[in-house]
Amino acid sequence: MRSALPPGRRPGPWSRARRPLLLLTLVVSLLLAPSLAGPPSPGSSYALAQAAPFNRPSHYPLAQRPDPRLYQPHADWIGRLILPSAAETERDPGDWVWVEIEHAPTPAVALQGQVLRLGWAQRPALQELVERVSTDVRFAPEAQAIEAQGNLLPRRLDGRRRVGPLQSLAGARPNDDLIVQLEEVELEPAVAGSSRLSIGRPPLQISGRYVGLGQILGPVAGQPERFRVRHWSPEQGDFSGPEDVVRVPQQPRDRSGRWISTPRGLSSNPVGAQGWYLYGAPDAEGLFTVQAIRPRALNLLSPDDVLPTTREGIAYILRGNWADTPRQRGRIRRVLLGENWQAGDRALLIHSFGGIGGPGGERISGATVTGHFAFGEARVVNDAITGEPRFDLRYHQIYANNPNGIVSGTQDWTAFSGDLQRGWLGSRPISDVLIKLRPFDDLTVAGQPLSLLQELAIQAEVLMARYRSGDGSGVSTVTPATSCVQDSSQALFIAIDRLRQRTANEPELRRWIKAHPQENSSQAFRQLAHLSSSLDELLSPFGMVRSDWRHNAAVVAGGSFMRGETGVDALLSWRSMLPRRAHDDMARVFLQHGASLWFLRSNQLAGGDTSLEPLAPTLLLGQIPVLSTLLRRLSDALFAPLGPASLGSAVAVVAAYAALALPLGWRSGFLSPWRLEAVGPALRAVPGLLLMPALGEELLFRVALLPHPLEGESLASSAAWGALSVGLFVLYHPLAARCWYPAGRGVFGDGRFLIQCTLLGAACVLIYGLSGSLWPPVLLHGLAVTLWLWGLGGRARMQEQPQPSP
Repeated sequence: MRSALPPGRRPGPWSRARRPLLLLTLVVSLLLAPSLAGPPSPGSSYALAQAAPFNRPSHYPLAQRPDPRLYQPHADWIGRLILPSAAETERDPGDWVWVEIEHAPTPAVALQGQVLRLGWAQRPALQELVERVSTDVRFAPEAQAIEAQGNLLPRRLDGRRRVGPLQSLAGARPNDDLIVQLEEVELEPAVAGSSRLSIGRPPLQISGRYVGLGQILGPVAGQPERFRVRHWSPEQGDFSGPEDVVRVPQQPRDRSGRWISTPRGLSSNPVGAQGWYLYGAPDAEGLFTVQAIRPRALNLLSPDDVLPTTREGIAYILRGNWADTPRQRGRIRRVLLGENWQAGDRALLIHSFGGIGGPGGERISGATVTGHFAFGEARVVNDAITGEPRFDLRYHQIYANNPNGIVSGTQDWTAFSGDLQRGWLGSRPISDVLIKLRPFDDLTVAGQPLSLLQELAIQAEVLMARYRSGDGSGVSTVTPATSCVQDSSQALFIAIDRLRQRTANEPELRRWIKAHPQENSSQAFRQLAHLSSSLDELLSPFGMVRSDWRHNAAVVAGGSFMRGETGVDALLSWRSMLPRRAHDDMARVFLQHGASLWFLRSNQLAGGDTSLEPLAPTLLLGQIPVLSTLLRRLSDALFAPLGPASLGSAVAVVAAYAALALPLGWRSGFLSPWRLEAVGPALRAVPGLLLMPALGEELLFRVALLPHPLEGESLASSAAWGALSVGLFVLYHPLAARCWYPAGRGVFGDGRFLIQCTLLGAACVLIYGLSGSLWPPVLLHGLAVTLWLWGLGGRARMQEQPQPSP
């Protein structure tokens, strides 16, 4: 897990009831704490990288521009953020920064090279958001210790008042080197001889001022960092364009002694046959130097496999997506679940990455590879160079203090994954799940705009800005209750809650939907409502919303945020405690609601560093597969929600079981006519019978043995597992009587008893398969045993049976 807020302070002492949960949380924290293969070097990886001139903006003069036939601007508006001095912000309060314009569209090309004031557009909703996350920054006492561990803190912000999202972004690193794409730009009239820019949405972090597309042919003789490149020819539609020489620099090793990226293997990797997008800029000598790299094949709409059914899709999500990851080093895989996509489609993005294995990799704690989680947004665009449709990805990265200089915020794929200095493409396995669903299109219902993607982006911006400032403490660290995955989930919960509140406060909207049930927007709204209910169950598995999430959903400008710190907070959202769990569960929920999914997987591209191998993120104890599977099945069975449909199905199965078992038992003479014996002793025996045999046997024969319904097994496979469960359940009883339970030797070998066992086992299998919960089969099992013993002659039969000597 790579991101989280620091523990906050809540008034009031710990209650005794919370202490066991806190202990459990501490145990989980120790298991999940990342550790290194060896002691790291002092200082940050960012500082080590900055020692190389090619990692500094000054290495790329703005006056140097590449051949426009081969390279295009990465975006219309590109700038380098510069934090104003404390004196400047005292004189001119508000959330603004300086920006050095590195590229501007044609009408504003004269601004290139100028340093302008950058602020927010005067839009009420935008201004309210900025005010909501603006905070005074006073570093917490633990800040020095966090820095001593090699992490970057926004030291330049310490002591400043009302730091807003722009200033926390510009001041996140020790140097003014954050390169961004500006969107919804408004050029304000010159004031005192200087133009000003305002933006309608937060800056997007990017890497590289220019981009070209080419095949990497091989290194120049004697110069391992210089590569011959044959560029794409728009006229021919292939790689028959001019040849060029570019520099792909070898990055310095990080504080753990690893290369985050290396040019080794670039020219020989088969993925490169379809070309690489090269992002960068010319150096002072005019040599194009690559700062980020992206394989063209990864983002094309050309799947390696198509899985048409939901059941196949669930199996792929749980098992296929990360299958055999260590052997996939240097490879990519693209899988489509559902219908084809086309230009203009928008999608939710779920991002996760895994661990770094191999001799030079990370040491794994607690047999668990935690990984990372983020939401984002994807679009299908027509590529500016080739004209073909491809995916354009951006992430909402809720990221903690870290040694690499990764800044919490919305990041283009090139900045987070493809960047050579700090991107994870070359050292970790990455999974980007793209989810297209009709309600993700911007809905307009009765004149009211409703967009889950837009609302999620807003709430993620709030969390990302809070992480950059540490809610004013400067410190953002990982806990089981506050992390990349927990707080991404919080952003999703608040987005859903805000949409729900808007519809609840608009009676006209509800009347319109009721009056126009067949309208496309009405159907999409109902689909969104059903999806929201399923996500509620996922985000709040006990049906109780975390108090900090509920509080933060209601915060307005001037209010203060709350941070979850307790074991109760972590357990109330336990499904979003581990990135792999949240990644798989959310993808499954969206698939079950009719979404079409793309899986884009890469594994340490280009794969030239053989000391590393990609490790899939796992569930708890995931590197011990048997234990991990048992823990997953146990948690799913213990905490499965029981809705009316599940309870109704359980009642129907119980009724059918009773209708078969009772007449058959009476006719065979195994069951006595109904007569309730000694009510008091019977009631006192119930708790013990619920524990054993009911709970113990159901845990063994149902939960541990059967694939949970969420695992997406086919009907035939489920039936085969169910038959095995019933068979072993029946055989277990005479075996138990023979080996360790002599009191049952006579009864447990009786064929009439084994028939009753078969019926009970089948009923429990059915109830478990329909509900996914442990508790209905436990209650049925306990009820059946109790009624047999105390009302249908079971106690007398057990006492009367002779017990043969061994």
